[in-house]
Amino acid sequence: MNKRLWVVLAILTVGIVVGAAIFAGKQSSEKVDVSAIDEWKLATEKTVGKNQIPDHYLGDKDSKVVVVLYEDFACSHCNQISGDIEQIYEDYKDRVLFIYRNFSLGYPNSQVTQQAAEAAYLAGGEEAYWQMNELLYSTRMWISQAVPEQERKDTLNGYAKEIGLDVDKFNKFIEDRYKNGIRDKIERDKGLGVKVGVNGTPALFVNEKKVNKAINADIRAAIDVALKKAGITTGAPEKAPEKDEENPDSTKNP
Repeated sequence: MNKRLWVVLAILTVGIVVGAAIFAGKQSSEKVDVSAIDEWKLATEKTVGKNQIPDHYLGDKDSKVVVVLYEDFACSHCNQISGDIEQIYEDYKDRVLFIYRNFSLGYPNSQVTQQAAEAAYLAGGEEAYWQMNELLYSTRMWISQAVPEQERKDTLNGYAKEIGLDVDKFNKFIEDRYKNGIRDKIERDKGLGVKVGVNGTPALFVNEKKVNKAINADIRAAIDVALKKAGITTGAPEKAPEKDEENPDSTKNP
């Protein structure tokens, strides 16, 4: 092989490598346009378009009280209040619409955990998403320091298996995140958060008003105020009296 041909091959190789790097960088840095999306409403499949991931939500889709929550699985405070948030969902889900969105703070494990949650949705639907959400908050391993690649992969695969997902498909969805809507969903959520002034997590809004302190008492108080204004019963629903197993005709206080 003569010298000229070696030079040509070398130039072509460098061109391919540089081109691939530029393409990959473009994929990871492109922003999703959120200007036409109402940041206070549930983003449905119709809203975000075909082959895109809609908002994840719990509760009454038709409620006049809408809570929008921005969180990062790698955020210490988000992890700390996750139990309270879960109980708030449970107490108010029959009267309130809760919309959950990603807001990456750029921690070492922010992107990988968000990708895992969205991959769980693609692999198993909304129920699988919420199961993955709970598992990601069940440990503090994602906070602060980067988790070694193999440990991270083993842990996330373990979560996927526990949920009942096809682990190979789960990993394939993560691998194809630039093509299947995962990357767009994460970027869209971040864009909507920026649009309403989010600069940290957890950030929680009740009917477009930010809750100054994302703590259990303040969140419940804000929801109760919104429910009262909407003419909806406030507070946690009362538990129905339990039946006395020995005497079915009688009841006992819980």
